[in-house]
Amino acid sequence: MSTQTHAVVVGVDGSIPGQAAIPYAAAIAQRQHRPLHLVHAFEPSPYSVRPQVRRTESLHGIFRASAERLCHEAAEVLAVLYPDLDVTTRLVPGAAAATLLEESEHAHLVVLGRRGIGGFTGLMVGSTALQVTAHAQCPVIAIPAPVTGGSRRRGVVVGVDGSEISEPAVEYAYQTASELDEPLVALHAWYYTPPAGVAGMGIGMYSSLVLEDVPLLEADEELALAESTAGWSEKYPDVQVEHRVTQSHPVQALVEASAQASLLVVGSRGRGSLASMALGSVSHGVLHHATGPVAVVR
Repeated sequence: MSTQTHAVVVGVDGSIPGQAAIPYAAAIAQRQHRPLHLVHAFEPSPYSVRPQVRRTESLHGIFRASAERLCHEAAEVLAVLYPDLDVTTRLVPGAAAATLLEESEHAHLVVLGRRGIGGFTGLMVGSTALQVTAHAQCPVIAIPAPVTGGSRRRGVVVGVDGSEISEPAVEYAYQTASELDEPLVALHAWYYTPPAGVAGMGIGMYSSLVLEDVPLLEADEELALAESTAGWSEKYPDVQVEHRVTQSHPVQALVEASAQASLLVVGSRGRGSLASMALGSVSHGVLHHATGPVAVVR
């Protein structure tokens, strides 16, 4: 059991996305004056199901030695880059998702790579990354590899659906923007749903109804967005906020808005105009398509 309460936890696996996650997590830990906890989970040997005890023990030893070397090398690099950072490591013979979920019970944040093969390297969208972002007890940031845009990335983008359930994501976005001293884009994407009974109308009549209804609906959506962020803007007056309302699929709108952002923040559950921010829909979509870091906040 990990004892790293309120630490920034990062999954270490030696893959390119995993390597990108380590310095990203270290920068956050340094900025927030928190300890950094490196965690490596290695799956049991496929030979462990066979009655070859010596061979199994030998392979387990090889896997563990490799894991120790991986974490040790990462810690050595961090000691040079962040000499004042408190860095600890944990090696676990088990499943990556289960290990990170256990860590999330006491962590401040979990950071992990988004693609790879096997163990922590098996962070393909649809497997470990989705399991962790869906069920973690703390915010999770998933890092792609490569992160395009590099140092040119600036600003935080957050998806807002107007529900109370999405407030933790909005709060996290404000906190991050304030911490980074970067602007925030609060994005509200919505669909126009025609009134019942218009399906059989002619195109001309239907278009007329659409033209009449859309401006009123858009004004309502803009008001809902402003109300959703008003309290947080008062709490973080230093954050420059842009309210953006768009008629678009939420995944497309969020990915496009975050193309050069430092971070895209979404909730893992929600309702309303952002089309129910549940993993498998919006969160799943942005995890798959976003070119930069994505934070999923329950």
